[in-house]
Amino acid sequence: LEARPPQKEQQPNGDVCAQTFVTYTWIQKPWRIRSESFEGSPRPIRAGLAMANEIVPAEGPSDPPSMTSSMPSVRRPRAPQYSPAPFDSEKVPPTLVADVRRFLRVANQIESESPRVAYHCRFHAFENAHLMDPHSKGRGVRQFKTALLLRLKQDECTTMQMRKETSDARELKSFYNKKKKKEGEVSSVLFEVLKAFISRAGPESAAAVDIEENVRSYDRYNILPLDTRGGQHAIMLLPEIKAAVAAVRSVRGLPSVEGAQDAGGHKDLFGRLQCWFGFQKGNVANQREHLILLLANIQGRLSPKPTSMSKLDDRAVHELMVELFENYVNWCKFLGRQSNIWLPSVKQEVQQYKLLYISLYLLIWGEASNLRLMPECLCYIFHQMAGDLYGMLSGAISFKTGEKVVPAYGGECESFLNNIVTPIYKVIYQEARKSKKGHSDHSTWRNYDDLNEFFWSVDCFKLGWPMRPDHDFFCTSLPSKQSMSPPSNQSRSALSNQSVNAKETITSQSKWVGKTNFVEIRSFWHLFRSFDRMWTFLILALQVMIIMAWHGLETPLELLDPLVFEDILSIFVTNAVLRLIQVTVDFVFTWKAWHTLNFDEKLRFALKFCICAIWTIILPAVYATSQKNYVCSTKLSRSNLYLFCLSPYMIVVAIYLTSNVVGMALFFFPAVSSYLETSNWQICKFISWWAQPRLYIGRGMQMGQVSLLKYTTFWVILLSVKFLFSYYFEIKLLVQPTKQIMKVNVNEYDWHELFPKVKNNAGAILAVWAPVLLVYFMDTQIWYSIFCTIFGGFYGIIHHLGEIRTMGMVRSRFHSLPSRFNDFLVPRTSQKENKRTFRNFLRNKIFKDLKRERSDLVRFATVWNQIISSFRMEDLISNRELDLMIMPVSANLSSNSIRWPLFLLASKFSTAVNITKDFVGKYEHLQRKINKDSYMISAINESYDSLKSIFEFLVIGDLEKRVVGDIFEKIEQGIKNSSLLVDFQMNELPIIHDKLVHLVEFLFENKLAHGEKVVILLQDIIEILTKDVMMNSSSILDMINCSTNLVLDGDGLFGCHQPELFASNHAICFPFPDNGSLKEQVNHLYI
Repeated sequence: LEARPPQKEQQPNGDVCAQTFVTYTWIQKPWRIRSESFEGSPRPIRAGLAMANEIVPAEGPSDPPSMTSSMPSVRRPRAPQYSPAPFDSEKVPPTLVADVRRFLRVANQIESESPRVAYHCRFHAFENAHLMDPHSKGRGVRQFKTALLLRLKQDECTTMQMRKETSDARELKSFYNKKKKKEGEVSSVLFEVLKAFISRAGPESAAAVDIEENVRSYDRYNILPLDTRGGQHAIMLLPEIKAAVAAVRSVRGLPSVEGAQDAGGHKDLFGRLQCWFGFQKGNVANQREHLILLLANIQGRLSPKPTSMSKLDDRAVHELMVELFENYVNWCKFLGRQSNIWLPSVKQEVQQYKLLYISLYLLIWGEASNLRLMPECLCYIFHQMAGDLYGMLSGAISFKTGEKVVPAYGGECESFLNNIVTPIYKVIYQEARKSKKGHSDHSTWRNYDDLNEFFWSVDCFKLGWPMRPDHDFFCTSLPSKQSMSPPSNQSRSALSNQSVNAKETITSQSKWVGKTNFVEIRSFWHLFRSFDRMWTFLILALQVMIIMAWHGLETPLELLDPLVFEDILSIFVTNAVLRLIQVTVDFVFTWKAWHTLNFDEKLRFALKFCICAIWTIILPAVYATSQKNYVCSTKLSRSNLYLFCLSPYMIVVAIYLTSNVVGMALFFFPAVSSYLETSNWQICKFISWWAQPRLYIGRGMQMGQVSLLKYTTFWVILLSVKFLFSYYFEIKLLVQPTKQIMKVNVNEYDWHELFPKVKNNAGAILAVWAPVLLVYFMDTQIWYSIFCTIFGGFYGIIHHLGEIRTMGMVRSRFHSLPSRFNDFLVPRTSQKENKRTFRNFLRNKIFKDLKRERSDLVRFATVWNQIISSFRMEDLISNRELDLMIMPVSANLSSNSIRWPLFLLASKFSTAVNITKDFVGKYEHLQRKINKDSYMISAINESYDSLKSIFEFLVIGDLEKRVVGDIFEKIEQGIKNSSLLVDFQMNELPIIHDKLVHLVEFLFENKLAHGEKVVILLQDIIEILTKDVMMNSSSILDMINCSTNLVLDGDGLFGCHQPELFASNHAICFPFPDNGSLKEQVNHLYI
């Protein structure tokens, strides 16, 4: 051996322990150092543990024997005594968990059976750890390696002596054969260890042949052992799983895989898709299991049930397909393209085609990486690949090549990742780099949403298939900047150096797409733009109230006066001006995205601006003309004809309102608005286009009619109160002072410094009105807070929100939790049960089955106990609180009793004792009084059953068992005959209760020293029951007295005396076992 530890004067580079251990442990037959390249070596990892050179065996395969004294270059310290203490497999650095922890767990599990195999498992874990982090840069990696090396040093010699076979290879193979048919996880780990060991020994090993033949038989799996010999696994025996697996593995009628060397690898639909489109092996395995579980889940929930559960039902496939392709179908309709999901006319092939499309989409999604954040991009990829798939299935001929259709990117290894995902990912990466961690202007780079919005337009099909690398979508540089270099990834690059250079040349001539529909501009004006309808309404309402107060209106009928009515209609002039301002602000805030908008959007902005400008000119002009040339004669004021006088301005206002009728109607009928936004009819597209930009997402998201009615009612009431308050206490009070200020003639103005030429009172009027207007616009928030409190209070009362505020209320409402939990959180087994029908209401609320109620309690108890246990694990509650809150689910007690948590039953038994002690009357009245409290009757039943079980275990003497049995029999007979108050004196119950409490305390402590006290307590209880409580206990007393007779000896003296009741050595079984259901009952009684 020429490999030596590092010299003392050398500074170790971080893995001295690893280097020393290799020179210390792995000494086989003569080794030599080869410093050439690692290429061609079967397993260069062991040399990597020590140095950059590779340690390889000089001869053929051999097993690593223990070190001998014939090798003077290495000194082996004395091995410590072997201790099978398990190595902590849970304290593994996070970066090594995936490939290290399972080997350590298996080593701990099998160490008692085969210490040598456990040693090899730990060494393989060390190999993997060193491969993943050779320089120990990860947090905790160096400490982990050191600890594992020390353990390996300790076990190397000792486990060698405990080896059962003649070599390590045979030891591994023998133990592997023993475990492979019984323990799947252990066998898979042993398989990897054995395979690695044989690969180091060389391919000439005979065992290597057997392993390679069964390489697919013991692969790792997640839930379903599909690629292993797991046909007899419990989950694989479920009929739903069998049906789904059979459907996925049905490849009859599909085109054959050309050039496939291993036909077994393409035995199902996923294998064929992998061969055709080049998906990754791990992705195929994951999605295969994913689809089988989805189909089995839907198959099991079908109603009515399929006639044959062993065959996959068409309804299950159809339901999954509708749910999976909902977004894709809507995307095709939005863009006006025909879906590429084509189904054959032969009914027997429809299910297979559907499964192929579903499998293809799952494979695309599983390997899309960050492209999952761009769902419409995935729709585009699936659209193109589904077309290729159908072309292959139908045997179509390509118009370009004149041959059969083949996938655009072929089926080479990782073709999908390299040719489809990687180019788009590079665009995402380069755009993210342009953001400079969020410091760049967001208008200069695209995020996921911006890239995804590119596929909301028909222009996305200009990318082509195969995708054109010269398209503007792949351009990531601004016109004034050079394109940023993409991240280098040699292993996943699908383009040659020439194609990359060509792409860079073309990309430099491309145009950056930029933001598609929106570029944010941060400004204070967003406060007005986002709430434009509210500000507009407040301004118009203020104008109306000022006009009403100025004219001094007293009744609503005075609004119909032509002069007043036309003045009020002047609000439409204000509205036209506000609309023009709104359109202008919208145009300003979309200016940065103007060059990326479609022609339709630009046309919409232009038309809106022109129309608003026209109305802003027409309405003021007509209003001014109507005021100068008023057509309604004042002579008609004495009659009612003036009510029907129409001025030209009113006619223009009527025309102006007709343009907003559609918008008002759509507001009050959200279902119509939702239909217009989601419809593909041209007239519907035009109406929705005029209202807002036509985007793919956010369509049809209007609230329901009932919600809109509630919303409208709330704001009508709020604004009515606000306007009444503002009119009478703000606006109307300022009108008369304003008129008086305007009448005052100003000859000399004192504010010459600020307004030297002003000769009117406008400044004074502004000073008076400014605070009031500020309050008018801002008090809406105050009124909103008030009405939210009022309406929220009523809503909480109706829906019982916040009613449980004390422990007393918790106790009183706890019994309703299981039913509420089952109604709202437990899914129904069929769709019929989910329907809100009158029959289901009667069955669930009025005539609820007792059996179903108990099943509800079991479900609730399971979840409740899990929640309480998690509280204890988080150290939020103590052990005593845990015992108080847990719902016992043990079946030892009577099946008729519902076992509630102990915090509900606390003090209930004592209360029942006090009630019974002083009760005078019939037994039926007492029973009715106790039954009013369900928790009290539960506490009595549980305590009685527990005491009976405890006495049956505690008392083992023949006489004692007969006495206790007769007492319980008389009690149950009295309950059955309703004669309990006649047969027993209840005024002595508190004494019995105290004795039982002391007895339970001794049983809880469960100490042998308390045995005499337990005997005395039992004697006291029996004595009080037989002499003070029971009215007819003569038979029990005779039984006790007959056993206490004295026996005379030959001298006439008292020879012996029979032990007292419970005093003999074999009368009671005390102390109790420390575990079991009996101990749990004692703990509950004690608490």
